[in-house]
Amino acid sequence: MTTNHSTIQSSWLSKFYLSFLSIVGGVNALLFVILPILPYNLSKFINVAGMLSLLLAILFSLLFSFYWNYKEKSNNTCSEKYKTLLIALLRFWIAFHVCIFGFEKIIDVNFSFSYHINDSLASTLTGQELTWKYYGYSYGLSIIVALLQIAGGIALLFRRSVLLGLVLLMPVMFNILLINIFYNIGPITCFTSIIIMLGLAYLLWQYKENIIALFNTSSKAYSMVKNKALRIATRAFCIIIPCLFVLYYSHKVQLSKRYFGKWKVESISRNGKIIPDNAWEKDSSAWKTIYIEEREKMFFCPNPNMYVDSASIYMKYRFDDVKNTFKVISYERNLQNPDTIPVLINNFDSNSMQWNMVLYKDTIKMQLKKVKQ
Repeated sequence: MTTNHSTIQSSWLSKFYLSFLSIVGGVNALLFVILPILPYNLSKFINVAGMLSLLLAILFSLLFSFYWNYKEKSNNTCSEKYKTLLIALLRFWIAFHVCIFGFEKIIDVNFSFSYHINDSLASTLTGQELTWKYYGYSYGLSIIVALLQIAGGIALLFRRSVLLGLVLLMPVMFNILLINIFYNIGPITCFTSIIIMLGLAYLLWQYKENIIALFNTSSKAYSMVKNKALRIATRAFCIIIPCLFVLYYSHKVQLSKRYFGKWKVESISRNGKIIPDNAWEKDSSAWKTIYIEEREKMFFCPNPNMYVDSASIYMKYRFDDVKNTFKVISYERNLQNPDTIPVLINNFDSNSMQWNMVLYKDTIKMQLKKVKQ
């Protein structure tokens, strides 16, 4: 780590920022370990004790930053020592905390298997439950994340390897931070991930001169494309072509987007004969729900309550906006030579429509109603 800190006086705000990250973060890391192992009869005091400890830590960091600023203005030589001490505390508590997260994953405490989540419908799960289900699916992925966290934490403990620790930890912890925020994992967890990321960012800032020098050195590296205009064109090509491709694909998707969704089959007839509502219990072709998805995918499901893959039929579809035609492509009988079935769509109003088609010599009519999600 760069040890020759600037002797120029820093602002009170920068002192408070470092004090807050080091002291409040350190107290939060200790609480993470201490509170869960308290006796059961003290459990009702855990939340109060935790919040009180954090408030005291914030107050102490505020007072300490004022004291530090006062001492620095008095030309006290302890200012650099305070900064060095707080940065060391910051490094150590981040290493301590991320190692906890890493060992939790290895010992299968974090993202452990949940029986009730495993038996729940995905649409009923909370953001946290979805996260647990997704990351808990692969123990191998958890191990990789755990090893990165532990290796990064160990690297932070030694001044010469702090930058290596930051390189290992920042992408992992930033991804975790975004998940915690956007999947509503919980305020305490979000606070912890935020303060860890702020701490890592502060440590990275200490290497700004090294990083700038690295980029300056890299800019002098030999280029395979010597012609400047060709280099610019190549770089533009690598950005513009993907953008144009996605815009073209998105345009095609938007054309058929009007049909996307979950459609309830309100009535269905085959060869002029109305199929009873309860026929799906014995007849898998008595569809009750049709799912029309992006990428031209369709699923015909007989179960009205949930999607059952083993009983459903997978099909593709083609929509031609110029001719205004809709075709269903069935791979059920012949994967190599699928059947293409034109569908006549009547009375479409974005919430309901009527289908008429001939599937395997059967004339099928369906009245569909869109299910609001």
